[in-house]
Amino acid sequence: MDGFFELLLSCLQEIATPTGLLYVVIGTLAGVVLGAIPGLGSSTLMVVLLPISYKMDITMAMALFISITIGGMSGGCIGSILLGIPGTSSSLCTVWDGYAFTKRGEPSRALSNAVFGNFLGNVPSIILAIFACKVIGTWAVKLGPWEYAALCFCAILMVVGFSKDDMVKSMIGVGLAIFLASVGEDPINASGRFLFFGRLEFLDGFNIISVMLGLFASKIILLEYARQDKTENPVEVKVEGFRFPVADIVKNKFLIMRAWFLGVFIGFLPGLGGPVATSISYSMEKMIAKDKSMWGKGEIGGVLACETANNAAIGGALIPLLALGIPGDAACVQFIAALNVQGINVGPMFMREQPEIVYMIFIGALLSGIVVFLYQTLGMKTFPALLKIPYHFLYSTVILLSFIGAYMSTNSFYGLLVAVACCVLGVLMDCFKIPSLPFLMTYILSPMLELNIRRGLNYSANGVMSFFTRPISCIFIVAGILVTIYGFVSPAIKRAIAKKKAAAKEA
Repeated sequence: MDGFFELLLSCLQEIATPTGLLYVVIGTLAGVVLGAIPGLGSSTLMVVLLPISYKMDITMAMALFISITIGGMSGGCIGSILLGIPGTSSSLCTVWDGYAFTKRGEPSRALSNAVFGNFLGNVPSIILAIFACKVIGTWAVKLGPWEYAALCFCAILMVVGFSKDDMVKSMIGVGLAIFLASVGEDPINASGRFLFFGRLEFLDGFNIISVMLGLFASKIILLEYARQDKTENPVEVKVEGFRFPVADIVKNKFLIMRAWFLGVFIGFLPGLGGPVATSISYSMEKMIAKDKSMWGKGEIGGVLACETANNAAIGGALIPLLALGIPGDAACVQFIAALNVQGINVGPMFMREQPEIVYMIFIGALLSGIVVFLYQTLGMKTFPALLKIPYHFLYSTVILLSFIGAYMSTNSFYGLLVAVACCVLGVLMDCFKIPSLPFLMTYILSPMLELNIRRGLNYSANGVMSFFTRPISCIFIVAGILVTIYGFVSPAIKRAIAKKKAAAKEA
């Protein structure tokens, strides 16, 4: 335990330098700005910075990325409350009650509660993750390829099973990701696979940076520009300074506790993250509320439940990412991509082999949580100004940086062509309503899944049965299958219940 605290102190000393603090402050503020602007979000900035992170010190790069994530999640409430347009998908439910306060001239009250809810959800969940990762990481190194493969299998199926989108279309995205991840060298015998047109460039597969720049950043900008659904009108809302919401916090103390625990738990489950945590937390609190008349019309408990849950999900998502190598949400995919760029494979051995990077992420997250709280409390009056930034400047800059980064990732036009192709693919997926999160999660996990399946088959004389005779592996496989079955069956059950209620009303 002494070595554990010594490592934390060492990481704190490394990041508490002028350079380290500058990364944290700049990353946090940039995340807040992009999180506040509807349609962009901090993930876009993280994807654009992936090529640059190759030249950065890895510990500083991770501190920068986690700061952007924290700032983006906390900044999402600004657009939701002041514009009625969610800055991020995690702040969608905040609109329902937060914007009502702005319309009746009380934006400062909603913002003050949201800011404090962000802090209450963020920092305690990070502290929990620090200790939970140490325990889970110690257990994870005892697992074999059978358990690793089953864990990846379970994570992919959970993303599909808990998806609110069409299950069949989610599975199409998974299949497409597995195919694209299979292009290149065979991980066992190094033979070429799917070398289109006989081009040797495909031996390296599709670079993760080019894929994410095209499928994520460029696609989002093109679609947002094409839809033209963003407001270009200046925000004239007057926001007063931060007011410590003592009465609201005391009145909703148990609501905050429930939202925090729910956020951590939902964040821990692969592929869910903030959007699911906020929607479940909001629905649960509205359901158990004694007075439901103000929910959706300006109930401060709705703001606190949403913002506490989505920030608590960050700490929950870091646990499977750092202890097991399983991305908890879309932001964690960028962390894995950044580490892969540096030649670091994230998995159950990550905490043992690279503990300084793991705890640098935790220290950066804690410092970023403090920085964003200080900025949002001291600079609340500047919030309307963040929403006046011209979109055409941001869109053109992001597109330019995306294609430059795609070229830099391979130092050839091959990376640029992959990014353009993935941008087209992303637009087509959006047109056909194929969700991108199952695709991205599967693309990240597919190499680990394939490698461990083949190792497990080679190491055992029982073949496939070895995955079911080992208890932990069997539990993961069965859990993934049950979640998938639930995803297929639950809509039918809900429709049957709705029909039954409708028939009862008619009777």
